[in-house]
Amino acid sequence: MPTLFWFLGVAIATPGLALPVVTIQNGKPVTAQEAILIKDFSDRIKAYVALQKKLEASLPGLKSSNDSAEIASHAHTLRVMIIEARPNLQQGNIFTPELSTYFKSTIRKTFQEPGSQVVRRTVQESDLPKPIVVRVNGVYPDESPLITTPPTLLNRLPELPKELTYRILGRTFVLLDNKTNLIVDFLPDAIP
Repeated sequence: MPTLFWFLGVAIATPGLALPVVTIQNGKPVTAQEAILIKDFSDRIKAYVALQKKLEASLPGLKSSNDSAEIASHAHTLRVMIIEARPNLQQGNIFTPELSTYFKSTIRKTFQEPGSQVVRRTVQESDLPKPIVVRVNGVYPDESPLITTPPTLLNRLPELPKELTYRILGRTFVLLDNKTNLIVDFLPDAIP
């Protein structure tokens, strides 16, 4: 025990020696810098979901939750309203440069660590998507497979509200609106 106090005393007394501050977020240890990035991401996500809910509240309610044509029409109308409320957005409106670096680093570490063959297999099991242009406010292509994000990777990324999901489209990492099939933002060349 005295040795521990000695090391702690040396660390505190040594100028320039900074111990990383680690906190727990969603049951995962993160550094102070990561906590700031995750909070920024969370705030951006909350703003999008608030907009989605506000716009959806202005629509008439669904008469039946079993009528697929009515559900599709409702989703299409909401999608148009979201696009009109968020015009001219480019990649990076949610995945800022700092968040892009954080996400790409986390994704690459997950795909390159020992045992990552299972993660790769999860992504490669489906058919390769046809080349498409991914853009913010674009519709996720119906003909492209909805590749789910591997659980190992999901456990390392910030949690999303039920309205959004992470998807992989080729080498692109996509943030997708579940209600409207709208691409909220994306990270090109994120998948190694």
